[in-house]
Amino acid sequence: MPQEIIIRIGDIIEYSNGQKGLIEKIRIISSGKLVEEYDYDGDGHDLVLTLRCNNSITNLWVKDTRIHKVPGEKKG
Repeated sequence: MPQEIIIRIGDIIEYSNGQKGLIEKIRIISSGKLVEEYDYDGDGHDLVLTLRCNNSITNLWVKDTRIHKVPGEKKG
């Protein structure tokens, strides 16, 4: 069973193939609601993260994707 973590805007996460991104937005798909933080339990079927990665913006639909927070790294 995946470990539950709390992800927040400003956290840096690591996802597929070691890619990292800074969370800029957290959106609940079913409601369209933007939230400041989310209790992530590994079941990301209803979650989209907007990430700043290097010099680009990526919308990551967290379905069948394993993510984790990068310890000690946060937005300035």
